[in-house]
Amino acid sequence: MTTQRKNQPTKGQAVFMAAIALLWLASNAVAVLVEGRPATVFFWLVMAMNVVLLGVSVWMYLRAARNARTSS
Repeated sequence: MTTQRKNQPTKGQAVFMAAIALLWLASNAVAVLVEGRPATVFFWLVMAMNVVLLGVSVWMYLRAARNARTSS
């Protein structure tokens, strides 16, 4: 039987969060680069937020890998 502290992220949560961040980044990049929408301040704020979200998901994955589940 395995136990895990409730406040520790899992690898699945981190991978899901990274996938959402990458999809959001790709969606915004396509809107500007392919569709020709102007890169406004809002666009750059969203891109910065996505990069931060991607970084947090990598941090969560590394934390989850380091704090692997322990058997009791």
